[in-house]
Amino acid sequence: MTNPAPTPSPTRPAEPVHRGWRERIEPGVYRMHRRACPASADRRPGRRCPCSYQVLVPGRRPGTSATLTITGTLTAARAARRARQAAGRPAPAATTPPGPGTLRELARAWLHTRAAVLSPNTIADAEVDYRLRIDPALGHLPLTEVNRRRVEGFVAELVGAGAGPRMLRSAVSTLRRILGAGVEWDLIETNPAARIRLPAANTHAEQAVERVLDRAQLERLVAAAGSVRAETMIRAMGEAGLRRGELIGLRWADIDLAGRRLYVRRGVVQVGGLRTERTTKGRRARKAAISGALAERLAAWYAEAVVQDGAAADGYVWPGRGGRAMNAHSPNQALARALHRAGLVDSEGIPLVSPHGLRHTAASLMLAAGVPLIVVSRQLGHANPNITAQVYAHLLGDEQLDQAAACFEDRDEAKETRACAGQVGGGKGGVGQVKETLRGVGRVCSPPSTGARPTGELASSAEPNEVKAIP
Repeated sequence: MTNPAPTPSPTRPAEPVHRGWRERIEPGVYRMHRRACPASADRRPGRRCPCSYQVLVPGRRPGTSATLTITGTLTAARAARRARQAAGRPAPAATTPPGPGTLRELARAWLHTRAAVLSPNTIADAEVDYRLRIDPALGHLPLTEVNRRRVEGFVAELVGAGAGPRMLRSAVSTLRRILGAGVEWDLIETNPAARIRLPAANTHAEQAVERVLDRAQLERLVAAAGSVRAETMIRAMGEAGLRRGELIGLRWADIDLAGRRLYVRRGVVQVGGLRTERTTKGRRARKAAISGALAERLAAWYAEAVVQDGAAADGYVWPGRGGRAMNAHSPNQALARALHRAGLVDSEGIPLVSPHGLRHTAASLMLAAGVPLIVVSRQLGHANPNITAQVYAHLLGDEQLDQAAACFEDRDEAKETRACAGQVGGGKGGVGQVKETLRGVGRVCSPPSTGARPTGELASSAEPNEVKAIP
């Protein structure tokens, strides 16, 4: 038995929804009826009601219109519209041009835009300088208030806080570059940090210089390396003068063992644990000469790492885990262990040199061996020999000064000989007598031997392009 279908309930007709009504009186004039107005229900024009009028008038910008609400009669609405049309468009509202912003905003923009062209280490150092030193003192100031007086006051505060010369130069350089970008971007007219005068160095105090190793100490360090990997790393820095990033980025394809050359084409930069390959510091590739002994040890390391252990033949010479670039702290740790084994630490147990100190060691040994400055500059990858002269001038000891004076020893001896000959050989005599007299004068007036070689021997003692290394 089937159930009967339910009877549908009767639907109630929907009540009309009353809304406001905009009644058009004439072009540009309207009457806005409210929801409670009877005209909004039946939409019958011409009703008498207290609803207000709306008129269209010219807007502030060309091609736009504005709406005015007029409470009153239709005559008042028409009069208001005619008056507004006769007055024309209103003057645009006065807007204050935005200011150049604060130094903090400029610094953020500068760090963001320069990250694409500067090395990660440079950006990281500049960010530290700004965050720790510049921002607390000047970051909140508008750029228009960062003037010369405030910059000089900032320098005075750093000096009063005990900032060293290197920290002071780095902070002022970062501030100068940030404000220089503000000039380039037309935010400020001049750079108040340009040509700022820094405190003079204390010439009466002993200047701190980078510690370097002599030849005997470098030999002790190499002997205490502990492994072929560590030995070749140390010798590449201490003999070829590679930077730490260049050492990490060196690949087997960059080594010519037969020609004894390292082709330095890239460097690895590590910032915050992220390692990226970049061009070298001078943004140009170079060739670095190596000794025959180092070439033999690199061949032994290739046999051990690639042939025996299966490392990639086109990979890094000193790879990290998984064949990737090794951590930036790995060379430091390998060097520190070798320095401790060799006893090359100070009284507090701190290693005498860092990886960059080994680069300085290579430069000092080359200069001490008489290698021309231009050759040392090419070996180290400096863009200008003047950089080499400025950085390593303090590494020249008294021996080099003695060599400079020895160039004039023969000339002085000749002058003294001629002076003595003029005193003794004033009388008449034959040529043989004069020669004999000069021989005696040479024995009497010659200064004691200083062990210095003549200029010709100095010039021929080593080839100009020969880079001496540890055998």
